[in-house]
Amino acid sequence: SVVSGYIPDPDRTLADGKGICFDYAAVMTAMLRSQGVPCKLVIGYAGTTYHAWISVWSAETGWVNGAIYFNGSSWKRMDPTFASTGGSSASSSSGVPSHFFIR
Repeated sequence: SVVSGYIPDPDRTLADGKGICFDYAAVMTAMLRSQGVPCKLVIGYAGTTYHAWISVWSAETGWVNGAIYFNGSSWKRMDPTFASTGGSSASSSSGVPSHFFIR
């Protein structure tokens, strides 16, 4: 259960090795920003489910929004919470390095 006003703490999420979608998105946002990659943490509805994910800036495409992105030749997962269910690998993450995922 999440209380109103909850703010994720990326350091705590990494130390605990667990979190909710908001925590995973905050960790990935912090990692990307630390490497100079422009990104946004987005909170809203994915279908009918309240959710958190990221959007990333790419020079080739502009803002990449949404959980999954197709560039015409390959699929990229843009939602770090896909890996939170466990069993993820670099090959299943479709373009997102495996070290971006918390297991």
